Amino acid sequence: MRMDRSTWTQVRDYFDAHDLVVIGVGSTECHGRHNPLGTDTMAPDEILRQVEERDGTFLIAPTLPYGATDDLVGYPGTISLGVEGLARVLQSITSQLYDYGARRFVFLNGHGGNVKSISQVSMGLNDRGCIAAMVNWWRVAPQIDPRWGGGHGGAMETSANLAIDPDSVDLSQVCDEGLLPDVGDDLPSTGWCSVRYQGVDVDVPRRLVRFASSGWVAEGFDDHPRDSSAELGRQMLEGTATWLIGFLHTLEGERLPKPLDPSRATEHLEG
Repeated sequence: MRMDRSTWTQVRDYFDAHDLVVIGVGSTECHGRHNPLGTDTMAPDEILRQVEERDGTFLIAPTLPYGATDDLVGYPGTISLGVEGLARVLQSITSQLYDYGARRFVFLNGHGGNVKSISQVSMGLNDRGCIAAMVNWWRVAPQIDPRWGGGHGGAMETSANLAIDPDSVDLSQVCDEGLLPDVGDDLPSTGWCSVRYQGVDVDVPRRLVRFASSGWVAEGFDDHPRDSSAELGRQMLEGTATWLIGFLHTLEGERLPKPLDPSRATEHLEG
C-alpha cells in the first residue's frame, strides 16, 4: 500500500488494523562517472515497488531522495542534508506517523552515510515504545548471497541500476578506480577515506573528491563496474525483496517494548 497513492481515509483504515510502516531512505550523490546520482534512492525504491507488487500488506511511505552525504560534496549534483539535517527530517516524518498509529518502523536504507541519522531516530522511537529497524540493503544482499556484495558505485550498484533503468547508466564512462595519493606518496589511499601504512589501514576523514578520481570506490570488494549486468541486478533486487517481505511479516508479530523510563531502566537487569 503506497502512502502517496492512497487517500487519507485508506491510511486511516490501514492504521485501524496495522501499525507498521516502511520508509525508504536514499541519497543524491556521485556514484562514479558511469552511474546516476540517484543510485542510492533507485535501489530501495525498486525493492519497495516489488514488495508492494508481490504482497501489498504494508504501508510504504515515499522514498526520501536526499540523505547525509557530506563526504561526497564536491562532485556536481551531490546534495547533502547532513547527519543532523536528515535526522530532523526523519524525526518529523516518524513523529507524525506515530500520531496516526505507527509503532513499527522499517527504514530501507540505500546509503551508508544515513546510518547515524537513522540510528539516532530509531533509538528515540524505541524509547517511546516502538520497534524501529534499519535494513541497509547493500549489507543485506550479500548476506543472502555472497555474490551480491560490492562497494560504492561498483558492479553491485551498477548492476542494480542496469536492472532498474539501463538508460541511466553510461557504460562508456566506466573506468578504473584511480585512487589518488592525496595525503602523501607514503600513505596511499586504499578505500573510503582510508590510507595505508605498513599494511595497516588508517582512516583520514576527508571528502572523496580529493582522492577518488572516478567517483567509485571498491571498498575492498572485487567489484569493478565492468563486471556488472542487468541479470545480476535483477537477482539481487528480487532476492532482497523476498527477504524483506518475510522480515516485515515477522516483525509485525513481535511484541512492542514498553516506553523507557530512565529512572527505572535497569529494573529488569536486577536479580
